[in-house]
Amino acid sequence: MERLDLDLSRPPPLPGTVEECHRVIEALWRALGEFQQIQARVEELEEQLALGSDNSSQPPSQDSTKKRAERKGKRPTGRKKGAQVGHPRHERALVPAEAVDEVRHYFPHGRCECGGSVAVRGFRPHQVFDLPEIRYRVVEHRVYEGRCGCCGEKHQGRLPDEVPRGQMGPGLVAWIGLMTGRYHLSLREVEALLEEQWGLKFSLGAISQSQIPLQAWLGPVYNQIGEAVRKALIAHADETRHYRGRSIYWLWALTTDQMAYFLTHYSRGKGAAGELLGDFQGILVTDRHGAYNDHPQDSHQYCWAHLIRNLERIAGRKGQAGEDGERLLRAARLTVHYGKLWQQSHYPSDRYRRRLERLKALFRRELEQAAQRHGDNKTGRSCRKLLDDFPRFWTFLDHPGVPMTNNTAERALRPYVIWRKTSFFSQSHRGDCFRPMILSLVETCKRLKIGVYQTLRTICAQGMAEGEVTFRLPLPEPQPLPVASP
Repeated sequence: MERLDLDLSRPPPLPGTVEECHRVIEALWRALGEFQQIQARVEELEEQLALGSDNSSQPPSQDSTKKRAERKGKRPTGRKKGAQVGHPRHERALVPAEAVDEVRHYFPHGRCECGGSVAVRGFRPHQVFDLPEIRYRVVEHRVYEGRCGCCGEKHQGRLPDEVPRGQMGPGLVAWIGLMTGRYHLSLREVEALLEEQWGLKFSLGAISQSQIPLQAWLGPVYNQIGEAVRKALIAHADETRHYRGRSIYWLWALTTDQMAYFLTHYSRGKGAAGELLGDFQGILVTDRHGAYNDHPQDSHQYCWAHLIRNLERIAGRKGQAGEDGERLLRAARLTVHYGKLWQQSHYPSDRYRRRLERLKALFRRELEQAAQRHGDNKTGRSCRKLLDDFPRFWTFLDHPGVPMTNNTAERALRPYVIWRKTSFFSQSHRGDCFRPMILSLVETCKRLKIGVYQTLRTICAQGMAEGEVTFRLPLPEPQPLPVASP
């Protein structure tokens, strides 16, 4: 670009010829074009600096210090910390007398200070809970051998089928699986806890090897969860990063309110999503990730929480784009508000449904106007993409009972995300297979309110004794969706 050396302290001299005028005008146009490019780049960088968990898919743990301070800046309520006036008391219920291990009696003195005798009329129970001294249990199985006195044939005793062939019994293998899969301890921490709590010393290799048969025993229950969740009427899907060493894989989740099924895959594309969904024909709730878009549009619900974060990003832009984003954001928040009221009314309310239909028309009209107004720039492209996805945001209107958000799947993935931050990831194909299996069992048991340890112990005992696990979880049958009144 031709540089113009102008002295701004006095008016510049007028060009002497027409050619000089054209040259100055062309230089000014070029300077204006470069200025607009720089301005657009500055706005883009400012938008990236403003990104956080409230307007993008970035997790809260990666928010900047300023974003965290803004998020924590809650308006004080003026109330003291702790339980408030009128809060119901929560007290530990007394254990029944037949379940008490030991009873100690404390009587008052038999004689009062006034000289009279004291008659006992009752007692006040005070129960103290404590942990017993822990010691592991060792059973020695002696296998004898002998020889025939006539022919000299050697004979040897045989261990019963229910006796483990290794040194770890079903309770210990189940406990190691619980510590790693439920409480996300590393193998070194499990090794240390075994010695600290139980006085048992096992090598890292032995602890790792104990998960090999457990993985095989978990297979039938894992397949049961997968088959059941694919038969559900409503399911939520999501995915997050899974690391094997330095390689990036993906952990996929297909969940309901009662079940959670996990799958590891090298891809985040449609092939992996198809493997996760299988023959699922119900209503699918997801974020806007395109890998799920092979699922039929009329039975696919997009998450409104993700939509609001996308609109927050547009609303944070300057000028007309920010104004359009604010209007779209208000319409989206009103939609979520009335959608919740409609769900809380159990869907017979025509008033809330009519308001939602009006909001649907308003939202489409605002999107169309914004897409036309902004043309081919970033905001215009975002609005046109939302118009393409528009039917998938309103499936809940045609199928009452469908949630408007994908929180069920995101809550299922959160324990794994925490586990991923506190471990050395997966180091082998065996680890890639074990993690989704143990996570599926743990999350499903939590949702069914079933003890994870007792379930694992039953599975391990069956696997060791019979070689085949016949245990199955009490998974619920699919329930019909509520129907809106005509």
